[in-house]
Amino acid sequence: MESEAEDTSKDVLRIERLFLILAIIFGSIQAFFGRYFLTPDGMSYLDIADGFIRTGWRAVVNGYWSPVYPVLLGLSKRMLRPSLRWEFPVAHILNFVIFVLALFSFRFFLRSAAPWLKNKNNITFGDAAPLPSWVLVGLGNCLFLWGTIDLIDLSIVTPDLLVAALVFLLAGLIMDLRDRHSIAKFAIFGAVAGLAYLTKGIMFPLAFLFLGVLWFSGNSSRTRLGGVLLSAVVFLAVASPFVVALSKSKGRLTYGDTGKLAYARVVSPGSPETNWQGDPEGGVALHPTRQLMDHPPVFEFAEPINGTYPPWYDSSYWSDGLHWRFRLRSQIRVLVQSALTYGKVLEGCAALVAGILIFLQIGKGSTLKAIARNWPLLVVACGAGGIYALVLVKERYIASFAILFWVAILAGVRLPRDAKVAAVSNYIGIAVILTMLMSLTSSVAHGAYRALSVGPIATDKEQLDAAEGLQKMGLRQGDKVAVLGIGTTDYWAYLGKFKIVSQIECLDPGRREFWAASPDLKARAYQSIRSTGARVIVTWNAPTGEESEGWKQISNSNYYVYFFPK
Repeated sequence: MESEAEDTSKDVLRIERLFLILAIIFGSIQAFFGRYFLTPDGMSYLDIADGFIRTGWRAVVNGYWSPVYPVLLGLSKRMLRPSLRWEFPVAHILNFVIFVLALFSFRFFLRSAAPWLKNKNNITFGDAAPLPSWVLVGLGNCLFLWGTIDLIDLSIVTPDLLVAALVFLLAGLIMDLRDRHSIAKFAIFGAVAGLAYLTKGIMFPLAFLFLGVLWFSGNSSRTRLGGVLLSAVVFLAVASPFVVALSKSKGRLTYGDTGKLAYARVVSPGSPETNWQGDPEGGVALHPTRQLMDHPPVFEFAEPINGTYPPWYDSSYWSDGLHWRFRLRSQIRVLVQSALTYGKVLEGCAALVAGILIFLQIGKGSTLKAIARNWPLLVVACGAGGIYALVLVKERYIASFAILFWVAILAGVRLPRDAKVAAVSNYIGIAVILTMLMSLTSSVAHGAYRALSVGPIATDKEQLDAAEGLQKMGLRQGDKVAVLGIGTTDYWAYLGKFKIVSQIECLDPGRREFWAASPDLKARAYQSIRSTGARVIVTWNAPTGEESEGWKQISNSNYYVYFFPK
């Protein structure tokens, strides 16, 4: 028996080493090919990081974006001092480091849960045994790679990888504390929950879900009650300085406006994400951007908010006064959309689902009973998934909770103690692992191909070329610029350190509606933009025919610029 346990331990160690190598390979490829990729959220996080470098902690008090990730970005930039072309790669280097930390956090979770996966406390399930340790560890690591590489994606500059790492730590501590009373670990739990909130706002309400699960997952006692209360006190101690600073800046008690604004925009009443001017259903806009023209819509927003594109730098300021409204029809529509997204997530791990269904058929009652014992993980996963389903489900939002859900299911598999069944279960485990790895390989390869392809929107390289091209054409850091388009995807402005102070809003990528307008209308729009102090207007996609007069191509990119006479 001792020799068998030693062999099993060696198998697990080999599996862990193999997946560490695979994680580094997959993560490196994804980070490398996405090194110049950015999203609107990423641009705001980088703007806040720059503010943190210049002015310190005051810059991270933002009602829409949480502080930990931009602080880490700021520290990375301060340490590496990147040039223009290294601005985005530095963010992706940080993401890769967080990815590796998340892997070890996940391994802590698996090891903390391990005693409960082996019929701890002599709880029996008939003549049944759990999956072999090496199968469970292999499938668990596949789930980690699927969640982080496929669902979150290292090329996305957001805090979701860091949230995943913290969620795994919290889940591991819950499992570790189910039958132990460690004051230090209860305190660590509270600190990690507070740090998770400071990383992403939704973790504030979810922290109370975690605390509730922590309390009910163990035997009731005064010692446990004291430990959970300690966790709550530490959580509030970590979270409260930011809550106080944010509430003071807003003039009202708040832990963040992200959830409220997301519900108002996505569910009801369906207000726009930027340039909301107020409406009868949404409320009265207290700090709207200044609309200079109705058609075409021209907006100015130079003051008082900083950032490359101020309407997205602190959306909570410009949307102050916006209120959500409950509408059953709208809520049902969103729930249907959320269900479709969850269906897509299930489709992405079809091999795992098929394997689990086979295990359930073999294990039957013993498996269902064992799965029920893992209810703490199921409650956390389903609770978080349910909250997101009410507003907006994105794959990267729910990745860590999906991993917890499937680990809870796999950990509950109980199979008859039979040599033939054991052999079959091993083959099923190997088949699922290989299929998931093939799917991940395909996903990473597709992402690399997509990064090298030219699509209907500006490529990563064009953003770089536009920033450098505008500098060569005479623009300097801090210059005011305007855009013909949507503003949130004009990352060239961040790279060049320009400030977008106004825009001619045009959602059509080809800007056809604007180019088709009368010369008089376009002249009035140009004059409105010029009055905001912008030196130039920049757009993606070339104006055609007579409309190209005065517009110049920026470097070799598909961006064009219109200079106002001095």
